[in-house]
Amino acid sequence: MTRTSLDDAQWVSLMLVMQQIPLVWKRDDVALRRFVEAALWICRTGAPWRDLPDGLGLWSSVYHRWRRWCLRGWW
Repeated sequence: MTRTSLDDAQWVSLMLVMQQIPLVWKRDDVALRRFVEAALWICRTGAPWRDLPDGLGLWSSVYHRWRRWCLRGWW
């Protein structure tokens, strides 16, 4: 079993909100969930971006997407 920050019920609730924001959801639920889990992992651990586990994506891609979301006010 994969350890994640969000259980399935929480993820469904979050998806309902994110689907209403233009440009956030591109119909790839798996990639979007992995990104959100990666961002939550960084926030939860306080680790540097470069220490992001490989299973959560390439650290630089996650960071740049996180930065774009911050600049747009989505976080």
